Amino acid sequence: MQSSSRPLPVRCVYGGSLVPVLIVVAALALSTAIFFLFTKKKMMEQQVPGSPATAGEVRTPAKTTADAAKASAPAAPSPATPAKTEPPPVPPPAPTAFAFARPLDLGKQLMRSLASGDFTTAGRLAAAADAAQSDSAKQLFQKLAEMGYKPGTEDQVELLGLVENRTRIAIPFTKPGTNETVRIQLDLERDERMGWKIAKATLPKAMSSAIVAMPATPTTGLAAGTPGTPPPAPGTLAPMKQLFSVEDGTDALAFASDFVRHLLKHDFTAARAFVDDKKVPVERLVGLCIVFEEGQYALNPGKPLIITIANPEVSWVIAQVQSEALQQNTEFGVELKRADIAQPWKIVGLNLSDILGSFAKSASKLGVPYTPIVKNPKGGESLALYFEYDRAELHPRAQKQIEVIAALMKADPSKKLRIAGHTDEKGEDHYNINLSRNRAETVKKQLVALGVPSTQVETAGMGKAQPLSPNKKSDGSDDPEGRSHNRRAEIYLDF
Repeated sequence: MQSSSRPLPVRCVYGGSLVPVLIVVAALALSTAIFFLFTKKKMMEQQVPGSPATAGEVRTPAKTTADAAKASAPAAPSPATPAKTEPPPVPPPAPTAFAFARPLDLGKQLMRSLASGDFTTAGRLAAAADAAQSDSAKQLFQKLAEMGYKPGTEDQVELLGLVENRTRIAIPFTKPGTNETVRIQLDLERDERMGWKIAKATLPKAMSSAIVAMPATPTTGLAAGTPGTPPPAPGTLAPMKQLFSVEDGTDALAFASDFVRHLLKHDFTAARAFVDDKKVPVERLVGLCIVFEEGQYALNPGKPLIITIANPEVSWVIAQVQSEALQQNTEFGVELKRADIAQPWKIVGLNLSDILGSFAKSASKLGVPYTPIVKNPKGGESLALYFEYDRAELHPRAQKQIEVIAALMKADPSKKLRIAGHTDEKGEDHYNINLSRNRAETVKKQLVALGVPSTQVETAGMGKAQPLSPNKKSDGSDDPEGRSHNRRAEIYLDF
């Protein structure tokens, strides 16, 4: 069978018809024509004149935006009229930002700035609450340096106490030509944004000329209340509340702080100048000095002094102290009074019940338990020195008490004192009388050895007749602790 060489019809290959193929080809040709006639023309119109896209180039949005900015920019000036381009203004340096979590941190940073001579930073620190006064503060610190005042070290910055909603610290300076230390007191307030800031600075009178030398302008003039400050002229604004002022002796916390500082130094003579002798027995003051020295007390660094009553003529201050030797925290009260606001303060009361009670309980860690101030049977208070059982020799801790008393007696030869010796109830009466006399005489001999004329001292032996504490317990058994309180010599200061 022969095969035919004639080709098959085309329509058999493509399903028997050419019509669908022609339709597809025609659609492709039409879409190409529309692209070139309309779409590409529109794209060409959106291109920047003078910089057409090359064939096949894809323009990114960033490049198109940059070119558009160039197209919208004004034409460049001709070389004959060059454009004047000025550099952008340089912003002023930002002021130093301060943030202190604790009051003492601020004081220490201020001392570091002053010690290094950085008065600009010191001024900004002092006036952080009111930047308008930073230049004034800077000038004041510079003036103090010119006057010869030397700042102390940062570890000498002291927390004084609390006054209403403010915390007071003190920064020390050495007075020119002396070793005397004077202090600028800073009242600090807490700011939620910047931590602690200075609301008020009080200078001692010795530094008053530094404030007087400051220029008197609405923002840097003399502080309100400073002597010589003129009132504002009619029709003008009063000066802003000033940062610096000079102490005038009216601040109860400052007065109490100075008093307690002398006590902590065991400087009885300096502390006595703060006291009204008619209201505060000298025995009480001597006893407090002795307690401070024996117990090695120091002010509580967290809350040293707190004003509980602050009136123009009466104030109460609580002094909180602590002893590492006795592992103890306790306090005592200081009452201040004055006739009127023009008069200086005086200490008219010392409430020592807490500190004496705490000391008596803890003094056993130092040896024989005792309290240096006791109420005597005739009324008032007396100083007590304690002895070992059946002994008339002075205990070493009694030496400081005798030294303080000797200084008082030598300062005023007209003063006299009486010493009464005592014993516990053990032993015969005549033996205890002799032992008590020997104890009184031992104290007198020590006073005379320190320079007190013997004619200023009287002695007596009371035996067991005037016990301070029971010699026996309630069940009739022996009370060794009670008897130890009775083996003593009491000193009555008839001042």
